[in-house]
Amino acid sequence: MLIESVVICLIILLISYRRHRFDFMQFKWLPLLYIGFGVEIVAAQLIVSRQKQLINSLTPYLQVFIYVCLLAFVLTNTKRYRTISLVGLGFLLNAIVILANGGRMPVDTTMALKYGFTESLKLLNNDLVFGHQALTSATKLPHLADVISVAPPYPRPQTLSIGDIIIDFGLILLTIELIITVRKVKKYVA
Repeated sequence: MLIESVVICLIILLISYRRHRFDFMQFKWLPLLYIGFGVEIVAAQLIVSRQKQLINSLTPYLQVFIYVCLLAFVLTNTKRYRTISLVGLGFLLNAIVILANGGRMPVDTTMALKYGFTESLKLLNNDLVFGHQALTSATKLPHLADVISVAPPYPRPQTLSIGDIIIDFGLILLTIELIITVRKVKKYVA
């Protein structure tokens, strides 16, 4: 759902741009956000491109690095944008369950089995999905794992964590806050 939330927020910001003219450079430490997501994207691509053993051995360290970047970005911006703390809470919940499970987010495979997503299951079971593993009876903190199914007919069926939902909700509230904050500043300046 994160992709969908980001796209929705960007569309809202673009549609309302004439009214608010928000500049993303107003965020402090913005490169940390790019670095965190960039490392995750590169690691995911390297797993598929035959670097599986290297990336899987580094996964716990990469996950710590990614979440330190994301949480540092959030913490440096909470004073100016209060709703970003909700995004940070979602990041923190995901980080806790990932670190408790050796650097991997446990994923409930029930939906994949039910709807025949055999290719997704094969990738997950062969350690070809960066930072994820199948949920088992040995999983620590399973209630924080990816256990909430968004099933077909949704166009992008997936399994989410409570942290993901909090991040999505926080992004939407942050978008609204960005629009309102910029409007207030313009109103007082004019």
